[in-house]
Parts: sequence; C-alpha cells; structure tokens
Amino acid sequence: MTSDAFKRSLKIHQEKGFFKNLTIHRGIERESLRVTHKGQISQNNHPENLGSPLTSKDITTDFAEALVELVTPTFDSAEELFKHLSLLHKFLYSELGEEILWNFSMPCAFQNEREIRIAEYGDTNTGMLKHIYRKGLRLRYGSIMQCVSGIHYNFSLSKDSWGSLSNNPNQDFINNKYLGTIRNIKRNFWFILERLGASPIAHESYLLNREHSLNKHGKNDLFLPYATSLRMSEVGYQSSVQNALKISYNNLDSFIDAIINGIKTPVKGFEDLGLLDETGAPQQISTGILQIENELYDIVRPKRSGPSGSRPATLLRDAGIEYLELRGIDVNPFIPEGINENKIKLLDIYIIHSLISESPEFSDKEIEEIRTNQKVMVENGRSKDLKLRLNGIQIPLTKLQNIFCDELTQVADAMDEYRPGYANALRAEMNIDTLPSERIMNEIESQNLSFQEYALIQSKKIAQEHRSSLNNDFSGLAQNANNSLKDLKNLKENMGMDINKYVELYNSKI
Repeated sequence: MTSDAFKRSLKIHQEKGFFKNLTIHRGIERESLRVTHKGQISQNNHPENLGSPLTSKDITTDFAEALVELVTPTFDSAEELFKHLSLLHKFLYSELGEEILWNFSMPCAFQNEREIRIAEYGDTNTGMLKHIYRKGLRLRYGSIMQCVSGIHYNFSLSKDSWGSLSNNPNQDFINNKYLGTIRNIKRNFWFILERLGASPIAHESYLLNREHSLNKHGKNDLFLPYATSLRMSEVGYQSSVQNALKISYNNLDSFIDAIINGIKTPVKGFEDLGLLDETGAPQQISTGILQIENELYDIVRPKRSGPSGSRPATLLRDAGIEYLELRGIDVNPFIPEGINENKIKLLDIYIIHSLISESPEFSDKEIEEIRTNQKVMVENGRSKDLKLRLNGIQIPLTKLQNIFCDELTQVADAMDEYRPGYANALRAEMNIDTLPSERIMNEIESQNLSFQEYALIQSKKIAQEHRSSLNNDFSGLAQNANNSLKDLKNLKENMGMDINKYVELYNSKI
C-alpha cells in the first residue's frame, strides 16, 4: 500500500508541472573484458583503430588493457541512447578481429594475476598518472578484482526541469535535490539488486588467495545459492577500509570533506607498500584511504565534469553537482549491449521516484541498516522468505516489493502523460518471471556446465549477433577515433614535467 507521504509528494510534483517540463539527460558507460575464443583474457593492445584510450570520447579502457569501456554522450531519450550504445558495440566488434567481449560482470578464469596487463595510456603526464593510479589499485586490491565489469548510468535533469520546482533553482537547490535522490537510491537499492543483479557465480580464480565465505559449485566455481550480485558483495568491487569515511550524503560540503579526508588520511598498509617502487618510479598516487576521488566505491556518486587534470572534489566544491553516476548495475549477459531500452526506462522511473520522494537525512544507524540490507540482498536476494530492515523493523521483501512497485507504477503513469512508453516498459520488466541471476544458475545447472564454459558459449552467441548486423555507418565514430589520436599527439608535444613532480603537483591541488 502506497504511503500517504509518497502520494502527497507525487501530487505536489504533478501540480507544479514537474512531469510536463521533465527532460532527462542520460548516458551509459559499459565495461567489458576482451577475451580470446578460448575464453582467456586478451594479451593484445587496445585496437589502435578505436582511437586513443586516453583521449577518445567513445571507447576507452578501465583498469586493464583488455578491459574496454564504451562511453555514450548524453541523450534526451532512452531510445536514442540505446541506439547509440548498440552502434558503439558494433563499431568495437568491427575492429576486434577474432576476439570477443566477455558479456558477464564476473570475469573469465585466470591462471594468475600476471595475465592481466594494466591499461597503458602513453607517456604523457596525464596518461602516466592514470597508469600509476591503476598500479596503486593492483597493489591495494590485486588485479583480478579490478577486472569485474559493470554498467554506469549517468543521470541529470535539464534546467527547465528544476524550474518547475522552484522560482530560483540555484545550484544549492539542485545539489540538495540530487543528494536527496542519492539517499533514496541507496535506501531502495535492494530493488536494483533484485531486478538487475546478474552475478551469482564466479570462477574460483576470481578469489585467488583471498578469504571468502562462498560455497563451492562444481569443480571450479564459487557461488551462493540465493545470490543476486556477487559483484556488489563483500568479495566484489568493494573496499571495507572505505567504511571509515562515514559518507552520509546529507550535504555536499560534508561529502567533499569526507572525500578529501579519505585522500589525506594515510593507511598503514598502504604506507607500507610505498609511494615509489624499487626503481624510484611512482606506484601509488597517495597512501590515503583513497588515492584519488574516483577510488570511492559506492553504488552512486555525485559528479561534475571538467578539464583533464582537474580534481573532482574541487569541481564539485566550485560548481556543484552536475549529474549522478549510478554504478551498481550488473551486465545482463542475455542482452548484446548488457542493458536494453526497457531497463534504461526502468532506471529512469527508479531515479525519478528517488528524486520526488521525501528524503530525510541519514543517521549513522540508517547508514548501517542500508549496508546490512545490501549484504542480505546480494547474498540471499532470491530467497523466498527474505526480510529486510526498515527503521529497525524486519519486513518481508514481498511486502516491500508490493509497495515499491505500486509507487513506481504511479511514477511511470505520471511520466507517460507527457512522454509515453514508461508504463509499458515497467510492466514488461515486472512481468519477467526468471530474473537474470536465477536464469544464469538455472542454465548452468540444466546444461551441466561450469561458469567459464557457460559464459564463453553465451559470449560467443552475443558476439555473433553483433557481427551479423549489416549496413552500419561508423563514419562518425571512425572520425572521432582518428581525432583522438591527433589529440594524443598534441598532448605529447606539450610534455615536459618530470612525472614525480607532476604527481606531487596533482596532489597539491586537493
């Protein structure tokens, strides 16, 4: 049953014309490992015809040289966003040769960490800084954990959208609305884990030399019987040391202060590793809880874009929140692009629900409750008798689902009044009986396959779908790739500062 508070909030936003004036800007960053036809991580360099991973605005690399990241511009419609994301995949495949993308969040099997080459960005100072950051991640967490893939959903509203909510929607107003949205995204993140979680199993090499509490599945795999997203679990892309930051998202200044404190607060274990390697070359940017702002592992982050070399904390302090980056989305292995149009619209509905709902400030107790709920959902989210905590009271997940889905339906209907398609998308998503995490386990067990065998077969199917598409115009993407190589050359011509001094200068900006 929908709460009176939600009904009241929805009505206020409708009466103010929020949905009539609503324009969403959304973009996607999608990660994926390049692998051989045998399912081994690629040892090849990033294909040059895709452009420079340092300066390309379309296709770059993440932690590893083989971990590609496809980056879309922002679009005002889910349809146009998906169309562009699909074209990016096909362009990528046009240059991959015999390699394929591993279409799963949990990585392929590894023999050892030495197989994983850290991404290279050339010998410019900005490129070397990115490489040093990744060397630091390898030192701190190991390379294998960094090869987990996901989807980041970037979300913002147009200026006119805010105008219907305030006579003076200044940056402070916008900051507070985005922070309230973040708090609600975190409160209801169980829904995303349930609906979009797609990493219930991993090859045992993923946890090479790491402690864990997962169960054995077959000869070579690890899983939990009711898991939704091991990627978002304690063995996933997480860092328990960051809990010391106590980030609340209650106001922007305290968030920025916590991030800066995290960068400046040394951790003994990281200090012992040293800033420099045995040759005197930098191997970490700092010895703090965070090397840099982007090392913050959370399901959602406030962001502000800026020139290369800018400090994200400074950009946020000076200009405020520009958009939100929702990071806790698994790659759906049954979709060639990892996400489809309906799921993009589902995320829009979910985030708008988070934005228009009341969002009281977090207490320390609620932060801990949210952390506990996330642990329960990633480990046991498919259990039929699951309960989550809400204000200290255990509530059956089925009850929370009914209330939340009813509220999402009302949001979708309100959005549909001016931009049709949301109610149908929500209905289609909620009518999916077998969710990705369950489907993965069902098919692995019914086909008597290991995770490595199953994921390779599925990834090859997806690769064939991309390669069988004809009549694609890649001229714009090819031109962008060529321009990025020219931009890299221009950067090289402006080199000069010693890298140790450059790192020192970068740290002095915070």
